[in-house]
Amino acid sequence: MLVIAIIVKCDSRGPALFKQRRLGKRKKQFTILKFRTMCDHAYEKGGIATSESDSRITKVGKFLRRTSLDEIPQLFNIFVGQMSFIGPRPILDWEYKKFERDEFESRFDVRPGLFCTIDVIARNANREDQLKADSDYARNYSFWLDFKTFLGIFKVVFSGKGVYKDER
Repeated sequence: MLVIAIIVKCDSRGPALFKQRRLGKRKKQFTILKFRTMCDHAYEKGGIATSESDSRITKVGKFLRRTSLDEIPQLFNIFVGQMSFIGPRPILDWEYKKFERDEFESRFDVRPGLFCTIDVIARNANREDQLKADSDYARNYSFWLDFKTFLGIFKVVFSGKGVYKDER
C-alpha cells in the first residue's frame, strides 16, 4: 500500500487517498477509502468518471482502476467493521435517492462489500441493475454465494474489462 501511495503522489498533485461518504448497513454513512485515481477535486469538476478517456483520470489511476488496486484501502473499512469482503458496493446517498424503492431496501440489511455479485455478472452495470443484484444478494446471502462471488472476482479483476459504463 505504501508503494502505491507513493506512486499516486508522484503521478499527480493531491492526497494519495480518496475519501467519500457512502451509505452502509442500515443506511448509516461512513467514509470509504480508496487510492485516488483522478486529479484532485475531480468530482467537483465533472462528477463520476464513466469513460477511460476522461481527462481527469491520472496515468496511474487508469492502471489502478483496471486492476482494482484502487480498492485496497477499503481493507481498513473492513477491519473496523464498516464493510465486508463480499456485499453490495457502498453507494452515495444522492445516487440511491434516484432509485429509492422498497424492492432495493434489503441491500442495506448487510454490510457493503469490497466486491459484489454484480461485479461478476456485469462490472459496468447500470445503477438500477446493480441495486437489483445487491438486493438479491442480501435476500439470498449465504457462505456459498460469497464463496462463488469471491472466486468469480479473480476472472473479472485479471481480465481488466468492464470498468467503465461505456465499455461493451
